[in-house]
Amino acid sequence: MKKTFKYLDQHRHATWLELFFDLVFVSSIGIVTHQLAHTHHNHIDPNQIWMFPLQFLSIWWIWTLHTLFANRFDTDSRYHRISSLAIMFLMITMTAFLGSDLFENYALFIGFYAVIQIIIAGLYINSIKALNESKEYANKCGLIIIIGTIITGTSFLLPDPYKEIILVLGIVFEMIAFILASKNSNVPTVHKEHLVERIGLLSIILLGESIISLTTALRDINWDALSVIAAVTGFIMIGLIWWIYYDSFHVMERLKAMKNGFTLIYSHFFLAMGFVILANVIKHAILNDLYQNDFRVLAIVGMCFFYLGKQTIYFKFLPPFRKPIVINTLICVFITVGSTFLPKIEYALIGITIGMLYYTIGNFKFTLTKDVSRFLD
Repeated sequence: MKKTFKYLDQHRHATWLELFFDLVFVSSIGIVTHQLAHTHHNHIDPNQIWMFPLQFLSIWWIWTLHTLFANRFDTDSRYHRISSLAIMFLMITMTAFLGSDLFENYALFIGFYAVIQIIIAGLYINSIKALNESKEYANKCGLIIIIGTIITGTSFLLPDPYKEIILVLGIVFEMIAFILASKNSNVPTVHKEHLVERIGLLSIILLGESIISLTTALRDINWDALSVIAAVTGFIMIGLIWWIYYDSFHVMERLKAMKNGFTLIYSHFFLAMGFVILANVIKHAILNDLYQNDFRVLAIVGMCFFYLGKQTIYFKFLPPFRKPIVINTLICVFITVGSTFLPKIEYALIGITIGMLYYTIGNFKFTLTKDVSRFLD
């Protein structure tokens, strides 16, 4: 009986299977991320820019559905293990169809995506065998995924750009429906420590993409002063991102008002995209292989995604800090935008890093003060 209801432990941590699942997920994300690493005559092809968020969203949503299931209903049963391993294998296979030529293999891609979704729906529906008080919610989640899969599955019948639109609409439908279902059913409270840990582990792995980009770029650079400065600056930026992200990480585990976790996990979609975009920003700055305008767009979008994903959870659940959060973020965005107009992209990276340094220093006061403590468990 203890094993059957292991998920009820409010202090549970990520399992070895979940960590293994994250590694497979990140390997797929790595394939998608590399689309932004390739340049054509010092430009990033517009098709690459569009394909990146489309594929990223699809893979991220699979991870999210599995994580939300594991957070509330994981019993570490053989059925759950086998289903998770099957999803991992299908994700690895599906990765073969990702990239700039996705639409040449779109039917295969959407077929693998649909099978993965159905397996996850089965996990939710089957979870009622072990969780009596949330049968209605588990069934609704499974039904939502099935309906969303039908919507996305029909996309392969349509021409461009309608297939992309339908694919996104199917995922957005599931995202919204999950929120609505959580308001109308007997939903078990999210295990905050577990969910925050899963997201934190995923974030540190995604941040590792920046280290990989930095290491890869160092193999191909001309060892002049600007390249070395860009490499050093890139590592400083990575360190600052790690510092500011995890320095206040413990606060998310204790937010009283966070019951279902959707704000946390949905906002981290932007944060995750910000991480992988900034990994490419650092690489292009070191290699100096991108024209200024392309670099500007990549840097501004990456930093805005990072700030949006980082600050949303605190903005919603810590009202006294909303004004300084907005002011601090706007100043950092202004510094980022201004830096991209410097004459060289290596200088732009330095300016962006200075903005991140300001952001880090400005958040040192974000500690367990009385104003914050009253919003925590």
